[in-house]
Amino acid sequence: MHKDRLILLLFACCVLMASACDLPWEDKDDDDLAPLPNRALASSPLLRAYYDTRTIPSGMRDLKIPEGKKDGEDEELTVQFEMSGAVTVSEVRTHLYILPPVGKSLAELELVCRCIAPNGTASGWKALDIESSGTFDPQVEIPFLFEFIGVSSTGTWRIQLKDPVDDKDGRAVFRNGSLHINRGGTGGLAAAPSETDSLDATQGQYGILPEASGVRAPLDLGAFGAGGMLANQFVFTTSFLVTDLVIRMSFYINEGVDFEARCNWVLVAPSGNWIAYGFPPTATGTVTVSETVTLKTFDIGVGSTPTGPLLNIHGEPSAGPWTLYLIDTEVDNNTVWLTTDEADTTINPDAGELTLELFGVN
Repeated sequence: MHKDRLILLLFACCVLMASACDLPWEDKDDDDLAPLPNRALASSPLLRAYYDTRTIPSGMRDLKIPEGKKDGEDEELTVQFEMSGAVTVSEVRTHLYILPPVGKSLAELELVCRCIAPNGTASGWKALDIESSGTFDPQVEIPFLFEFIGVSSTGTWRIQLKDPVDDKDGRAVFRNGSLHINRGGTGGLAAAPSETDSLDATQGQYGILPEASGVRAPLDLGAFGAGGMLANQFVFTTSFLVTDLVIRMSFYINEGVDFEARCNWVLVAPSGNWIAYGFPPTATGTVTVSETVTLKTFDIGVGSTPTGPLLNIHGEPSAGPWTLYLIDTEVDNNTVWLTTDEADTTINPDAGELTLELFGVN
């Protein structure tokens, strides 16, 4: 009886206030949420990121990808990229940062994607292959290598996403994306310039990785924010366009910690564009410190190849501050320490400084 009265009272309040009042059990539409943050600055006329990710992640919000059909018609989430350059297109690639519905894995998603050029030319729908390869990487790349040959780069490019299977398994979430036309206009992939920055114990932030659990495993940036991660900043002065990078990191790891499955890193470029990755299953060097502690050193290389996938930050200008964030996604007080010590055949004190090396083209 009391429940019925409460429901009637809620409906009455909505009517009296003459507003689009949402009842507690109703989901809000995306249009009713806070406005989107600013779009990122274009690091080149042919490369564009969706979010201004310098607000990462507090300025982001979920954009849910439609599932199934509405009124017999497919629905799509459309993301727009304003491109310029006035060049003739040879290829288009998009990088999409996707999170699964709560309680689901990336491998369970059934998403498809297409690209639409400013002149209306549309690609076919392509499946997003987000199968886990053993290393955390939610940034799937979709290449369009022939669909837009000869089209002008300038104008509004659209990426559309949908889940065509109405199996009620929940709506996946789009968090970020970038678009690359002609590989960002870098003109090639021959490694030429490079620069390295290393942080010793007085320059870097070392110690325990903060523990924070995301809503969607393994890494939901919006759940805990950049302020909840261990941050280190590298500053580069040489000016070139980045195509590859190598990060060196060393950790003291407690026994029983599945480090590669729980710890992740995010690298933010000076423009605000970013990539998020996990750790490879095999370390560069491993030393058993005691029965309960292991020291591991990782040299993580991420880069583009002439025929392979691009970095999400491929084509970014090198000069300026690059920020590396580290997080432990399990909250159990079983700690992981970032250290300057290196794991080789023995422990080499202060030989494993946190290092970022950028490679690119002029």
